[in-house]
Amino acid sequence: MKRVLIAGGSYFIGKAITEKLVNSGYEVTLLNRGNNKVNGVTQLICDRDQKEEMQTVLNGKKFDYLVDVSGMNGMQTEIICNSIDATELKKTIFISSSAVYDVEHLRARFREDDKLKVNKYWGEYGTNKIEAERTFKRFMEQKKIPLTIIRPSYVYGEENYVQRESFIFEHILTNQPVILPDTNKKLQFIYAKDLAMIVKTLLEKETEKTEIYNVGNSEYVTAKEWVLFCAEAMGKRVETVMFDYKKENMGVREFFPFHDYDNVLNVDKIKTICPEETDFLQGLKNAYQWFLKEREHIVWKEQVRKNETEILKLSQL
Repeated sequence: MKRVLIAGGSYFIGKAITEKLVNSGYEVTLLNRGNNKVNGVTQLICDRDQKEEMQTVLNGKKFDYLVDVSGMNGMQTEIICNSIDATELKKTIFISSSAVYDVEHLRARFREDDKLKVNKYWGEYGTNKIEAERTFKRFMEQKKIPLTIIRPSYVYGEENYVQRESFIFEHILTNQPVILPDTNKKLQFIYAKDLAMIVKTLLEKETEKTEIYNVGNSEYVTAKEWVLFCAEAMGKRVETVMFDYKKENMGVREFFPFHDYDNVLNVDKIKTICPEETDFLQGLKNAYQWFLKEREHIVWKEQVRKNETEILKLSQL
C-alpha cells in the first residue's frame, strides 16, 4: 500500500482529502493535535509548533507521500521537513492559498507565475503562506523530492467550520435579510471534495520538480449571485440589502464573510489535468444538508449581529 502522511486531516478540507485517499487504497496516517478522532487511520498526536514533539512522533516512521493541509508558516514547515524521514518520500503536496498574490498590483484572474507579496486583505496569513511555500521548496529541491503547491480559491462544502455558506443559510432560515457590500465583488469557489480529488490526482502524477496549481471552479460568481445560489439550494427566497460600507466608515468583514476584492484565479493549468467539477448548486445543496444537521452546534458571532442591526437602521433612514 502507498503510505501517506497527512498533516491535518481531521477537519473540513483535510477530512475530505483523508476520506478520498483512504477510499483509494492509501495507508493514511494523520498528524494533528488529536482533537477529533478519525476512524480507519493511524493518528500521530502532537503540536506541530513543537520541534521535539514532532521529532518524537515521527521517529522511525517512513512514508511515500506527505500532504500538508495545516501548515501555516515557515516555522511549522521547517519543523516538519526536519522531522520527517525523507529517504522514501516520492512527493510532497502543500495546500497553500490564493492569499499569496500581490492583488493590489495584479488583475484577476491571478496566475501561478504572478508576483507574490503581502496581500493587504489577508496580511500575515498570506505572507506566512508565502514563507511556508518557500521553505518547502528549498528543502524538497535540496532532497530532490518533487513538490506540488496547491493554491485554492474559497473552499466550500460539508463540514465547513468557517461561517460562510452557513452564515447565509442561517439568515435565510430565520427570514433575515443578507447585507451585501455594494461593490458586489467576484468570488471563486471550489468544492472540498473536488479539491480532495485534485490532491489524489496530483499525488499520482509523475513529476520531477516543483509544480504550482491554482484550483477553483471554472466560473466565478458575484457576491450577490452567491447568496442567490445559496437560497436556490435551500429552495427558499432571500432578501438582500446593498450597503455602502465605506461611506459609513465600516469594514466589510463586520457584516459579510468575505474580503472585498475580486478573488478570482486562472485555473486553466489544473483544468487540463482535472477538468471535472461538482455543479455549484449541487455542492451548496450538500453543504445545506450538513448545515441542518449541525446547526445547533454553530455559535454565531454576536458582534456581527449587532452590526447588522445598526446597518439595517441606517438603510431605512
